[in-house]
Amino acid sequence: MTVTTPSDIGLGCYVYGIVAADLVVPPDLRGVGDQLVCLAPSGDVAAVMSLVDSNVALAGRADLLAHGQVLDKIAELGPVIPVRFGSVLENREAVAGDLLEPGRERFRAMLRDLAGHAQFVVRARYDEKQVLTEVVAENPEIAQLRKLTREQPEDSSYGERVRLGELVAKALETKSAADGRAMLLEIERHVTALNVRETAGINGLLDVAVLVEDSRRAEFEQAVEGLAERFAGRARLKLIGPTAPYDFVDTEE
Repeated sequence: MTVTTPSDIGLGCYVYGIVAADLVVPPDLRGVGDQLVCLAPSGDVAAVMSLVDSNVALAGRADLLAHGQVLDKIAELGPVIPVRFGSVLENREAVAGDLLEPGRERFRAMLRDLAGHAQFVVRARYDEKQVLTEVVAENPEIAQLRKLTREQPEDSSYGERVRLGELVAKALETKSAADGRAMLLEIERHVTALNVRETAGINGLLDVAVLVEDSRRAEFEQAVEGLAERFAGRARLKLIGPTAPYDFVDTEE
């Protein structure tokens, strides 16, 4: 009797993450390519995987979203070590022999550290109109240049406009640094770890990923709500999560 394996029919094993082998995956959970997700265990650790056509490149937005959705769902059930998007191994034997067995002790330690925690992301963005109003009110030189450039033709006030832009950018940088520090000081009191990401745009204030103990989740969410009230009218806060701990695991490794 001939046994057909995934590699015999052009299929590989798409790996989403690594979990404890006793985690129970929902039987209807689907991932990349709308394939059912399952576990490929090796001892007490397992890879979260689904079958995938190894001849098809994975680069579309739908594939990326499916990858993240599977990981976030698994993270609701227990600790998970995310694996980089697009990771495909030849078959289950390769998953065990090339991935799980060589890293077993490290994976165990990482899963122990992640147990009882979830990642959240806090993003804060200024109300652009309000923060620019504050900058003008707090800086006499900016107020003067702003009035001057409004009253003069653009060609004849080029230098003043450049200077105005420089002063506004510097003032915004100083203001966002101070407000961002105030937010971080409050947030870090309620989390196990945090990773500050780079913000972008004139109204970018804070983008930070945090690792929160399950037992302190309500406390943490209340703290974020308090910050939202404190900065109401000046900035908008958004809380994202819980998600898989992308910021606290080296997926490249």
